[in-house]
Amino acid sequence: MRRAILIVNVISMVIFTVVNDVAKAERTNGFFPIKKTVTITNALQSRAQVKLHCKSKDDDLGIRMLRYDDSFHFGFRPNIFFTTLFYCSFEWPGSGRVHWYDVYDDMAMNCINCKYLVKPFGLCKYNLQTHDYDKCEPWNNEEIV
Repeated sequence: MRRAILIVNVISMVIFTVVNDVAKAERTNGFFPIKKTVTITNALQSRAQVKLHCKSKDDDLGIRMLRYDDSFHFGFRPNIFFTTLFYCSFEWPGSGRVHWYDVYDDMAMNCINCKYLVKPFGLCKYNLQTHDYDKCEPWNNEEIV
């Protein structure tokens, strides 16, 4: 009986390892995760300057000021546990709020070059199928300034 349980456990571990490796194969370059990039472009119709502050649990990328049509670009390698999260705050004159958005979430995204346009209602992500910024989503949350 113990031998049968041991065999079932070993087979289960092998299946889990194979499935897990296949899932990660698209996201790694051998052992290390593939380098990712994020580009954020100010596309506010009001042409207002955007105050942008991006960070993760481990890295604070500092405050940037983006003029209309300017971009902020950063690159990184996700951690080996595939739990990397970068989020940014956005603020501009007349918005009356600080807007937040998760620009990279390893658990929810599958992009290597994540590109966004800043709009008043949220961010629009570049769509590889349509070659346009047509995947628009509202801000995660907002704080009144």
